[in-house]
Amino acid sequence: MKTPLVTASLAALCASGSVWAQSSVTLYGIIDEGLTFSNNQLGEKSWQMQSGISQGSRWGLLGSEDLGGGLSAVFRLENGFDINSGKLLQQGREFGRGAYVGLSSNTYGTLTFGRQNELMGDYVGQYTANGNWGILFPHPGDLDNTGIDYRVNNAVRYASPVIHGVQAGAVYGFGNVAGELNRDAVKSFGLKYSGGPLALAAAFTTIDHPAEAVPEGVWTSTNAIDGNYGLAASKYQSFGFAGQYTFGAAKVAAIYTNTRFMGLDPTVGANIGGHVTFQIFELVAGYFITPALQLGTGYSYTEGNVSATSQKPKYHNVDAIADYFLSKRTDAYLQATWMHAAGDAQYADLAPVLQRSSTSNQIEVRLGLRHRF
Repeated sequence: MKTPLVTASLAALCASGSVWAQSSVTLYGIIDEGLTFSNNQLGEKSWQMQSGISQGSRWGLLGSEDLGGGLSAVFRLENGFDINSGKLLQQGREFGRGAYVGLSSNTYGTLTFGRQNELMGDYVGQYTANGNWGILFPHPGDLDNTGIDYRVNNAVRYASPVIHGVQAGAVYGFGNVAGELNRDAVKSFGLKYSGGPLALAAAFTTIDHPAEAVPEGVWTSTNAIDGNYGLAASKYQSFGFAGQYTFGAAKVAAIYTNTRFMGLDPTVGANIGGHVTFQIFELVAGYFITPALQLGTGYSYTEGNVSATSQKPKYHNVDAIADYFLSKRTDAYLQATWMHAAGDAQYADLAPVLQRSSTSNQIEVRLGLRHRF
């Protein structure tokens, strides 16, 4: 009497298994930990245990379901955390690094909805020293968000199919302010190419009232480089270009970005009106001495122009790293960076990782361990 029931149960399991086989959910993550020395934070030397420097410590779920006809449902939930304290990052968000769902077509591209990256960080940022080796190698104040200090809430993002190595993307973040469609809105556009040894990228992002729209950006009064400008700006825009060439075990990249804070409220932040523009020029190089050992370096020059005062703050950054891969998933690294404030800039500030120096120079050295799963 039990045989028909057992047979029916097995058939049901086999049928459901065939459906499950068309779907996938991947658990992944990165844990980064290390010891950082800085020679001057507010006039003091410091030794600090810091998590998430070469890459932000995270765990996430990535899923896809085949809907047939080359169409899939996709989603990502990604959490950022500090392993030293166990606290959530991205201002305490459960999935602050990303939370979206959408549809992906082999023919028409991918459309997703939720909390997502803008394209200066995703397209141009990957070729910077920061994008290669971590946030101790930032553009000053992460002016252009190539270090991805902020993400975009309430965002619709489209990525085209890759055609002859070319892909285009666009992001629109709704400000969700009743009666004011453009208030706190974010718009971002990008284009990238990858073919053989050559890779190119360009992107543009504009934000209405950046301190309101993306409050987890480095728009803080303690950021000596651009924090006050971000707090006071009614509009922010940044555009940039990057190119990288790989030959054998070596790669070289050049990056240019232009960032502007406009419509400054003279009663907020820096207490000046007008606008402030920053241009950044960067060169990056990396070389695998052996398959397990990579050396890398970068240099960036930043020049600002404050329209209200005619001041020209300038910053020089020099970066270096030695990265040794103990396995495919685990590496140990030693990195160092130096920032020098020049022109009308008073302080060096390796924000958002360190507090500002009391002088025009700041140095950090870090020994770290990273594991991917």
